[in-house]
Amino acid sequence: MGILRGVYVVLVTPFTGDGKVDYDGMSKNVEWLISQGIHGVIPLGSTGEFASLNDEQKRKIAQTVITAVDGRIPVVMGASAETPEKATEYVAQAKELGAAGALVLPPWYYIPDPDEIVHHYACISQAVDLPIMIYNNPFTSKVDIEPETVSRLAELPTIDCIKESSGNFRRIAEIRQLTDDKLGVFCGWEDMAYEFFLMGAIGWVCVIGNVVPKMAADLFELVTEKKDLDAAWTLYKKMLPLLRYLEYAGKTQKALKYALDRMGLCGGHSSSPKLPLDDEEKTKVDRMLHDLGVPVR
Repeated sequence: MGILRGVYVVLVTPFTGDGKVDYDGMSKNVEWLISQGIHGVIPLGSTGEFASLNDEQKRKIAQTVITAVDGRIPVVMGASAETPEKATEYVAQAKELGAAGALVLPPWYYIPDPDEIVHHYACISQAVDLPIMIYNNPFTSKVDIEPETVSRLAELPTIDCIKESSGNFRRIAEIRQLTDDKLGVFCGWEDMAYEFFLMGAIGWVCVIGNVVPKMAADLFELVTEKKDLDAAWTLYKKMLPLLRYLEYAGKTQKALKYALDRMGLCGGHSSSPKLPLDDEEKTKVDRMLHDLGVPVR
């Protein structure tokens, strides 16, 4: 089983009105997340708009988060690229800066076959000694790392776990069985977290945790540690409207940033050409925050 475990919030990247990254705002958000008991954080993921950032911004974000965390919780750094050579650069940078691991997609524009997927991760694994979280996100990347391929990747020395975002609940049992539990499974689908934990997932790469980190951590602990499934279900039902909105509405970053600003934290702008939420969507988010008991300004 992998060494990474728990609820890891995949961080938003706040931008200023003129398109610059608000690094101080990121530090403020990280400090608040730690105070709320989150288990780890992941900058430079999909929620963090990594594809809209240049290398200089990525390095400075990585440094900012590592400095803000100051060793208190693990940081898993998003490190995805189209080629293994470029991804290896990002993973090496993550190790240099002090990350606990790296989150890595397969190549996503040129569609690789299973052998090429294995080659991509093998090149990274052989080059850098840092735990790797495989990121399977076929709806966005258009590449599905199927369980048989995952079982091959589990044999590589630095492959630690997988963020499973296919939306296929059967994958949990298939991956656990094919890898003989050598590979930890993280939930990567917001409104399947409770079910993933019941099936043995060891963590959650969590979007809603940007807004309600304590609830997310509590849900994980209620199922996996306290075994209080009734209390966990009650909490999960309360969270489901926002979980579903974040998973299906297509407005993830914009909704999180609006919510964080309402909470007095740093949401900021999204990267261009994304526009802010319209008034109708703001009203929906406000209602869900109210129902969750989130204090807003």
